[in-house]
Amino acid sequence: MPIYEYDCPTCGRFDVLQKMSAAPLDVHDACGSKVTKLMSAGSFAFKGGGFHQTDYKKSAPPCEKKSADSPACASCPSARAQA
Repeated sequence: MPIYEYDCPTCGRFDVLQKMSAAPLDVHDACGSKVTKLMSAGSFAFKGGGFHQTDYKKSAPPCEKKSADSPACASCPSARAQA
C-alpha cells in the first residue's frame, strides 16, 4: 500500500498508509480539520541494466589535442575560459 501525504491547516503535514482504491481523506482524524492531499515526489530510482541511464548513456570523447601548458585539450570549453 502506498503512503500519501496530506496537509492540515492546524497540525501541518502528515502521512497516511492507504489503498490505491481508497478515497482521499477529507478530514484529519486527529483534529477534525479539513485536509488537502499533496503531490509528493517518488522515492525510488531505477538501477542496473535495462534502463536509459545505464544502457543509452554516451561517454565523453577522449581529448586528443592537449597543449603543453594546459592539462585540458585546446578545444575544451574549460581551456578556452582559462585563456
